[in-house]
Amino acid sequence: MAKELTFSLAGTEYASAPVKLERKKIYGWSDLVATDKAGEVCGTAYLSPDDALLIPSGGYKQGTVDDAGRWVEKGELTACDAEGKELKQYASSFDAVISLDKTVSEEEFLDNDWEAVYQLVNADLAAAVGDNIYKFEFSYRGGTNHNDGYLINTPGGLFLFAGDKQEFPLVSLADQTVIDEVEEEVEEEIDDLDFSMF
Repeated sequence: MAKELTFSLAGTEYASAPVKLERKKIYGWSDLVATDKAGEVCGTAYLSPDDALLIPSGGYKQGTVDDAGRWVEKGELTACDAEGKELKQYASSFDAVISLDKTVSEEEFLDNDWEAVYQLVNADLAAAVGDNIYKFEFSYRGGTNHNDGYLINTPGGLFLFAGDKQEFPLVSLADQTVIDEVEEEVEEEIDDLDFSMF
């Protein structure tokens, strides 16, 4: 069974499993499959830099080592910003109840760059949301990655949008200006050339 998100709105809790909307689910997709002469599907492999070894898929991964050359597991690493400060860790939104207590305008909703869109199926939650747009912190897996989540009810169903606010500058016609002084064009005097000198 798919994991469910739990929302709290006006003292009532609602649960629904999010289904991610992907372009290939909407428009379909095609795969190109390489086969040998017998019709068997070919596997992928890597050729070592010295052309001496064939390394099967999955056997060639990037590793992390410390200054002493010791192998470091991913769990031992700490995410930091450019200044070296440790990044805040967020819990997964699946691990706690999401409180829907902040509504936003359509303009604020549209001022986002969307990372993912999920469809939710819960008629009671859709009715409770109504025409409002609710905003909350959203992190699918937890860790340092999180987005602003927006819950919106549309004629096509109930959707959760995950994204980040972007600044969209107003683009308009330039203000008209008046040029006070017009510089007169100065004609350059060109000396006549004496071609007999060449």
